[in-house]
Amino acid sequence: MKRTGMDLLMIALGAFAFALGINAFVIPHDLGEGGVVGVTIILYYVLQWSPGWTSLILNMALLAIGYKLLDKKATSYTVAAVALHSLFLHVTEGWYSASSDLMLNVIFGGALIGAGIGLIIRVGGTTAGTVIVAKLMNKFWGWKISYALLLCDALVAASSYFIIGLERLMYTLIMLVVATKAIDLVNLRPNTPQSIPRVTSKQDKMAG
Repeated sequence: MKRTGMDLLMIALGAFAFALGINAFVIPHDLGEGGVVGVTIILYYVLQWSPGWTSLILNMALLAIGYKLLDKKATSYTVAAVALHSLFLHVTEGWYSASSDLMLNVIFGGALIGAGIGLIIRVGGTTAGTVIVAKLMNKFWGWKISYALLLCDALVAASSYFIIGLERLMYTLIMLVVATKAIDLVNLRPNTPQSIPRVTSKQDKMAG
C-alpha cells in the first residue's frame, strides 16, 4: 500500500511537470509536440479547443482500445496519469516562462516534459497515446522506449508543419530530442557500486 502511494505521488509529479512543460513553454511560443498532446495542441491552435479536455478524451479512447495490451497495474497507473495530466493542463493554463529566448524555452520545456513522462514510466505507468505504442515496440522489438517514443512523436510533430511553420517545427524536433534524453536520465537504474568494499578494505589495511 505504501509503495502504491509513492508510485501515485511520482505519477502526480510527472503529470504536473508534463503539463507545465506544455502550458509554460510550448503553447506560448507556438511550438508543436508529439503524440496525442501534439494533436491537442494543433487543435488548440486551429480551433481553440481546450488541451486538457481534448487530451483526456483522446487518451481515454486510445486506452479503451489498447488496455488489453497492458497489465492491470500499468492500466490503473495510466488512467491516473492521464486524468492528472488533464487536470494539471487546466490548473496551469495561462502560465508562461519569464524568458523570451526561444532556445531556452525549447530546452527547459523539453527537459520538463521528458522528466514528467520519465517519472510516470519509471513506476510502471504510461501517458497513453504514443507511449503505449512505444512500450509495445520495446516489448516486441526491443527498442528503447525513449527512442521509440521519439520516432512516434516526431511523426506526429511533423504534421504540425502546416500550422506552426518550418522554423518552429525544427525547434520542436530539438525539444523532442531533449525530452528523450530527459526520459533516459530519469529512468537510469544505478549499478551497485562494487568497488566500495574493496576501497574500504584497502584503506583499512593502510591504516593498520
